[in-house]
Amino acid sequence: MDLFLAKWEEKKNPLQILAEYNALKRNTNEFVQDCTARFNLIYNSILDNIKPPPGLALLHYPDDFDPDMAYQLRKRIHSTLEEMQRNVASVEVNLLIKKSKKKSEKKVNIKEEPSTS
Repeated sequence: MDLFLAKWEEKKNPLQILAEYNALKRNTNEFVQDCTARFNLIYNSILDNIKPPPGLALLHYPDDFDPDMAYQLRKRIHSTLEEMQRNVASVEVNLLIKKSKKKSEKKVNIKEEPSTS
């Protein structure tokens, strides 16, 4: 099977793969695990002689997410990309909890304001 795929699978230009890596962004409604899997698939398909080293991949990975998520990922200290990727779901959960609390606080503040009519 591997020989068949090696001979017949569609080959991508190495620079095209590198461009895909640099343009990676999380899709709307995409789970963080799926985004991470896509990141790893593309990163691991880059040829070794042009592949960014793991330290640069660690710096690039948060850019795949929205600015709040990227900030929270960078705020935590991760020594490896794998460690950051293991923690990405908990970072997202914490952000969702914070956003939910802010929404409920806004609703409470609006209800407490007296009517001006």
